[in-house]
Amino acid sequence: MILAELGERRILREIIPRYVDGAGDDCADLGSIGGSAVVTTDPVPSPAAGLIGGDPDLFWMGWLLVTINASDLAAAGARPHSFVAALDLPGDLDVCDFERMLAGIKASCAANGLRYVGGNLREASKIAAVGTAIGSVTSQPLRRTGAQPGQIAVLVGNGGQFWADAERAMAGVQLDKITSPLFSPVSQAPNIYQLHEAGLLTCAMDTSDGLAPTLTELALVNDLAIDVDLVKIRSASTFTDVQERAERLWMGWGDWAVVAAIEKSSLERFAQTAQQHRIPYTAIGEFAEGQSVRLVDGHRSIPMGRLESERFAEDSWFTIGIQEYVRRLRAFSLP
Repeated sequence: MILAELGERRILREIIPRYVDGAGDDCADLGSIGGSAVVTTDPVPSPAAGLIGGDPDLFWMGWLLVTINASDLAAAGARPHSFVAALDLPGDLDVCDFERMLAGIKASCAANGLRYVGGNLREASKIAAVGTAIGSVTSQPLRRTGAQPGQIAVLVGNGGQFWADAERAMAGVQLDKITSPLFSPVSQAPNIYQLHEAGLLTCAMDTSDGLAPTLTELALVNDLAIDVDLVKIRSASTFTDVQERAERLWMGWGDWAVVAAIEKSSLERFAQTAQQHRIPYTAIGEFAEGQSVRLVDGHRSIPMGRLESERFAEDSWFTIGIQEYVRRLRAFSLP
């Protein structure tokens, strides 16, 4: 059966309530969200699950749609609350494929600490989806600005894991799709919320465009330099079966981590809080006077190069394509 054989009203009555909390009205009732509201909205690109992993299942598109938006909540230090999705769908889409997308949205909401509470359906010539995530903070949202010279740059999450799995997939290795970030990435929103509530972070930005662009942007908006410690990054890398140099695998997009600044004096308390909540992290460098990002490997250092996911940019992977992006990642300059 296809969507056109059901019609919107039957879809809303017979399918949507199995996936969406409180479906059936024109607006979702969020109730009290426990603080100041923050909101973000993003469309979903073609999932890496299909581009690299070779799996076209719409479950992964639904999953990624949520994680993209939840990662923005993470950057704000917000507690995840609710999620809505506006879906453009062809009338000849199989109902089972549509339900796979909804199942991916619901499962990713659960993984990212969100409630799937509604959205919109629209008939279109091709599949597209835009998500909106709502969260709350009890104080002020984290911003990209606020770092000071001498503060530590910390990556919250597991750096390099996405591209390690991508390399495995491209080499023909079978991955566990439920745990692999290539298929089912999860944001750091619940973790950053705990760290922000503890007053440990001075600024933050998620790595949705990749670690390299994130560091470049944080240096720019804070009018500072960042010295990136490749020795620490290498020591924190666990993917010894992958031939590519480990530090490179941290630089691209896909890990959905967050880079944050913390005071040196807060490091011990940060470590205790992270251990208490089982939050993965790596201290990857230090903010300093200047206006550049330097990759430091012992006594050697070089300025960090460009590896972009920037919209409207000639060298973005959206423009050059995934294969050229992979080539550039593998050739990314290291000292």
